[in-house]
Amino acid sequence: AIDRSTLEGLRDYALVNLLARTGLRTIEVSRAELGDLRQESGEAVLWIQGKGRDTKDDFVLLVEDTLRPIQDWLQARPPLTRSAPLFCPLPAKKYGEPLTTRSISRIAKNALLRAGLDSERLTAHSFRHTAVTLAIKGGATLEQAQAMARHTDPRTTQVYFHNVARVEAGAERYISF
Repeated sequence: AIDRSTLEGLRDYALVNLLARTGLRTIEVSRAELGDLRQESGEAVLWIQGKGRDTKDDFVLLVEDTLRPIQDWLQARPPLTRSAPLFCPLPAKKYGEPLTTRSISRIAKNALLRAGLDSERLTAHSFRHTAVTLAIKGGATLEQAQAMARHTDPRTTQVYFHNVARVEAGAERYISF
């Protein structure tokens, strides 16, 4: 639902796609810089400064479907230094400033609305829940999902497994009148 023929559309698609495929928080996206895009063991990663952290001490894996839109966005915008924000406002005078968490939330909400998903319960954070849930449904282990979500306590991640299992095994399916 995002028009990728414009600079804004390229940015917004790359941003929303990143949220949905990695489970990043808005603050983590806001803090991301071009120099945080790196290679680890031959794979593209984005180093992040997590919630409540002082340093960029963790990363998310950027699979091809995540990396390609980011590359398209970066090729379309003017060249910048490694310390430039990964996602920035579009007025040229603000290219050196990061998008705020509020702006990221607005972009995510607008993408949801354009996709016909109009609920006040759906927010930028919903993409985080979606990423973790889809990873689990795709076969990720508790440890893998916990690492992706960067949860310190595995019980936090376990809630997602419980919810998936509850829906899949719903006893309501066995009720008949």
